[in-house]
This record gives sequence, structure tokens and C-alpha cells, in this order.
Amino acid sequence: MTAPNTEKIVRSRSSLRPLTALRLAWLCWFFFLIIPFAVVYWFVWHTAGEQSPLAHASEERWFVAAMAYLALVAPAAFFWRERVFRSYRAGKTVPPGTYLFGMIGVGLALLTSGLFSLTGCIVVGTLMPNLLPAFLSLLLFLMLWPTGRSMTPSAGNQEDPQLYEEPR
Repeated sequence: MTAPNTEKIVRSRSSLRPLTALRLAWLCWFFFLIIPFAVVYWFVWHTAGEQSPLAHASEERWFVAAMAYLALVAPAAFFWRERVFRSYRAGKTVPPGTYLFGMIGVGLALLTSGLFSLTGCIVVGTLMPNLLPAFLSLLLFLMLWPTGRSMTPSAGNQEDPQLYEEPR
């Protein structure tokens, strides 16, 4: 078995149409949204009949570790996506494959952060306080729904400040 050729990957990413990339981004976004809800649903179903355990020190350790992970991973993912989308900041469009790559990367970073926090809930046996970093990760993820705006040219004239629309 051989490793995938880099040229093949670049060619396949560049042959993607914007509408297809946007549909794939929405599909991944919904999939990444369903996973944490399924884990929380399973956890609540699994622990519904049990008595709540007494608080112990591992709750705090999981909470601090999950918050530290989120504090490191979320900004790193946003800065990485800005680097991937640097042509959009220069007034150009982002190729559809690059758009999909950037959106999935940020989604995976926030998903792993939320799942790490939910793993703390499962290990400790209680929802709080480890549910808070997962909820924060979910809120950040919900704000990043795919719009495809960076794949389309900016509206207006870049030289005229009255007609130029700032890229988002």
C-alpha cells in the first residue's frame, strides 16, 4: 500500500466546484454537530438510573485540562484557518477545496475539544463542571456555519470606500 500522492490531492481539491464544496461543508457541519449530542444523549441514558457520585478531585483536573485544551486549540484553529484563507484577505477568492479543508479543520478542532470535555463527564460520572467546556466549544462551532462567502468575489469596488464591502 502506498501513500497518497500530494499532486493527486491538490488536483482533486482544485477540481471541486463551489456548490459541491458548500454542500460538503454543510454535511460535515451537521455531522460534527450530531456527534456531541449523541454522546451526551448516551451518557444521560446510561447514567439515568444511577445515584450521583460524590465529588472528587478528578472533576477539577478534567475541567482544567478541557479548558486549557480549548484555550489552546480554538485560537490555533482560527489562526490556521486565516492562514489557509489568506487569499480572501487579499481580495481574491478561496478555491473550493481550500475552503472545505479550512472549514473541516476548524470543525475538527472544536469537535475534539468538545469530545475531550465530554470524555471527562464519562470518566468522572457527572455532567458538571465538565459540560461547560463542551458547551463553549459547541457555541463556537455553531457560530461557524458554512456560508461559502470566501469562495465568491467581494462586492463593490475595492478602490471606492463607499462601494466596497469588507470581507467577513
